[in-house]
Amino acid sequence: MNPLSSALTNIRRSPFQSLTAIVITTVTLFVAYAFSLMILGTQQILNYFETRPQVIGFFELNTSTSEINQVGESMQQKSYVKDVRLITQEQALVTYREENKDDPLLLELVTADILPASVEVSADEVSSLVQIKNDLEALDEIEEVVFQQDIIDSLTNWTTSVRRVGVAVVVVLGLTSFLIITALVSMKVTHRKKTIQIMKILGAGNWFVIAPFFFEGVIYGLVGSLIGWIGMYISLLYLTPWLRDFLGAISLLPIPWEIFAIQLSIGTLLAILLGGFAGVTAVKRMMK
Repeated sequence: MNPLSSALTNIRRSPFQSLTAIVITTVTLFVAYAFSLMILGTQQILNYFETRPQVIGFFELNTSTSEINQVGESMQQKSYVKDVRLITQEQALVTYREENKDDPLLLELVTADILPASVEVSADEVSSLVQIKNDLEALDEIEEVVFQQDIIDSLTNWTTSVRRVGVAVVVVLGLTSFLIITALVSMKVTHRKKTIQIMKILGAGNWFVIAPFFFEGVIYGLVGSLIGWIGMYISLLYLTPWLRDFLGAISLLPIPWEIFAIQLSIGTLLAILLGGFAGVTAVKRMMK
């Protein structure tokens, strides 16, 4: 009997133990797949906000058009600046009227002459926004700089926390899966201890003894990975309408199929290695 057939026979002979190993592996891979998408999503959300005009500088009312253009050109030349947008007094008035169109009294009192021109600057990386703020504050033409530092810090901290929690949870569940598979395979090895001893006496090599249990662990990892990924994908489809409403203008969905292919390939490979290593560890420990 070849090792794969022996592994399948071992699984059929102890269905409840095998089901336990598959369930814990499935849960581990489901969480891993879900957190990998969450980490990818949070990174794209952070990248989205990095490309938005986050630092706004308001010019003095008497600043000339040439001075405003010069400030825009000087900011655009900086290596850490992604985009610069100049807002004239007339454009500011149009925006003001749009925002207050339901209040005629406010519209009558405001003209373009009392609204300052402004410059909106976005960065290549969120870490450069503070430097942009300092650059604008150092200019004589700029009267006030608006930068929502707390929002950027909160977003960065939230992204970092999601990554750390995701890695920690996956590591803990992965270790749990490894220990459970090792324990279950060890029980099966113990039940076949006499058979293994006879095989060794008859000259069977180590791989001949280990192979069935190695493939058994591989099967647990493979099946758990596939079921976990399918469960994650179904959950994503179910949550897609809500996620689209929640994310609004941030376009994350639909996720390209290449992402799913890479995710499933890496997850399945790691699951197979985890299950196979657990099976080998159990046999070697019992053969000592």
